[in-house]
Amino acid sequence: MVARGDAGARTRKAVVTFGDVPRPRVRMGVSPRARGRRGGRLHEGRAASDRRAGVDDVGKLDAEEDALRDVSGSAPDAFGAAARRRRDDAEERTTYLYPANGDDVADDVFSPKDSTKDSDRSTTIDDASREASRDDTSSVSSFSFPERTSVDEIRERWRVLPSRYRVLLGTTCAFVLCNMDKVNISVAIIPMAKEMGWTVGQAGLLQSAFFYGFALSQLPGGYLATRFGGARMLPIGVALWSAATVAVPFVADDPNALFFSRVLVGLGEGVSPAAATDVIARAVPVGERSRAVAFVFNGFNVGSVLGLSLAPLIIENFGWRSVFVAFGGLGIFWVAWVGMGIYPRGGAAPGAERAAPGGDLAPVRGLLGKRDESPAADAETSGVSPSGPSGPSSSDEDRAVPWRAIVSSTPVRALAYVHFCNNWGFYVLLAWLPSYFTQELGVTLTNASLFTLLPPLANIAVASLVGPLADKALARGVDVTTVRKTAQGLALCGPATFMALASFHFGDDESGLLTVALITAGVSLSSFSYAGLYCNHQDMSPRFASILLGMTNTIGALPGVIGVPLTGYLLQKTENWELSMFLPAIALYFSGAAVFAKFGSGEKQAWG
Repeated sequence: MVARGDAGARTRKAVVTFGDVPRPRVRMGVSPRARGRRGGRLHEGRAASDRRAGVDDVGKLDAEEDALRDVSGSAPDAFGAAARRRRDDAEERTTYLYPANGDDVADDVFSPKDSTKDSDRSTTIDDASREASRDDTSSVSSFSFPERTSVDEIRERWRVLPSRYRVLLGTTCAFVLCNMDKVNISVAIIPMAKEMGWTVGQAGLLQSAFFYGFALSQLPGGYLATRFGGARMLPIGVALWSAATVAVPFVADDPNALFFSRVLVGLGEGVSPAAATDVIARAVPVGERSRAVAFVFNGFNVGSVLGLSLAPLIIENFGWRSVFVAFGGLGIFWVAWVGMGIYPRGGAAPGAERAAPGGDLAPVRGLLGKRDESPAADAETSGVSPSGPSGPSSSDEDRAVPWRAIVSSTPVRALAYVHFCNNWGFYVLLAWLPSYFTQELGVTLTNASLFTLLPPLANIAVASLVGPLADKALARGVDVTTVRKTAQGLALCGPATFMALASFHFGDDESGLLTVALITAGVSLSSFSYAGLYCNHQDMSPRFASILLGMTNTIGALPGVIGVPLTGYLLQKTENWELSMFLPAIALYFSGAAVFAKFGSGEKQAWG
């Protein structure tokens, strides 16, 4: 620390503390000129006594004190005025740096001096230190180590999280587990087939078993979610597919039993989209719906990434049986944590179930059982304005499902076709992309596995932007139908355009990286469907959103049953990947965009 006045000013070093004892760092020499200016301020007798006692440090310290006084006296007025103003403000800080008992200790160490003069000298040096270097003293006194986030702080943040966000987070975790249990067999089938001696046809049939159960449970799952509530049906679905996943190692020796267990996994997971849609419709207001849907359904992409990343590591270290036990065990834990904890409390933290209605911490009303969706209830449930989830009141909760009106609705039919087109490209690419990378582009199997992770990773990145963009457009007054059609148009035309570009053979793309980049960019744009297709059911009918999603998702599951084997058949006949995999998807994507632009609607229907 340095203090500088005008001509003749001297530098010095400040007193620093070690523990409770202040030890002065002193300058070893003082000029005769500085000693001469001391005059009568220095007590001659005391200085002589100190020197006779052999305590040279005290003499040097006195000389340093006088030099500092001269420096302060010769300093510019601005510096002196600022120092005087800072003196009172730094009193507490000084007390900490120079404790009172430290003076006594220092006296005992250096020499048996008069306590009054010692105190005066300590105070003088203390004042000079503050005057000479404000910044250094402040940096010492204000320094603190960064605080670590404790478990109690994490619990407090979780406790003050709005109830509807806690519900959405728990629902998203279910979707993560959903795709982890869907893709685990695609990795485990390789060592399983080798151990069991299965043919390629048998392995493919066992993998397709999931889609049979998934397609069969869509419509019943939507009806049950509407009738009993998605917060009741989703835990049942998670428990079913988790138990079936854990059972795989115990039934793998029997192909028929293994096929049935995978069908049960599909049945359990088929309930999840409709149940989650019902949960969102009950808990989230319209102004937050796009973000909520994108956040929850993005769990599928996160699950794909985690499943494809963790499954090989688990299998390599613990065997293929361990991956089913580990992933299925996580589902059982979810049932206890969310299904039996968060949902029954309406998303509220433990002990906050009786919180005053109208706040973010209050339970989501109507999450279980009958809905309470009046405007006043919306304000209480969601913690936002009365523009919360729109829908019928509890008085017409038990009215019959208007099947005829739903089936004959043109917007619903258009939405079902769009769902079919949207899923065709997704299921076909999910099944055939690794083979395309290895056989057509000549990529190694290791790199093909890494490239397969790129589309879901890109989906995660884009999906984080889609919801906020759509909600901001709605907040600016853009029509709901316009927002849904624009988002879904991007979700269909974007992948189709990039697939068309990837179909061309680039002479300088020997590594295939350009083709991989085009496919990844195209697939990432499909995330815009989270603000289009997957929000449209709730737009048309919050009351029957689960049934609508069950109906359209039943049609949307057919590409997994039809599209995947059809692509293999076309590939066998044509031996051309572009004609077999890309061309049908491109045609369906563009036709789906045209149909939705013509017949789609984001308005609530009269029967909804």
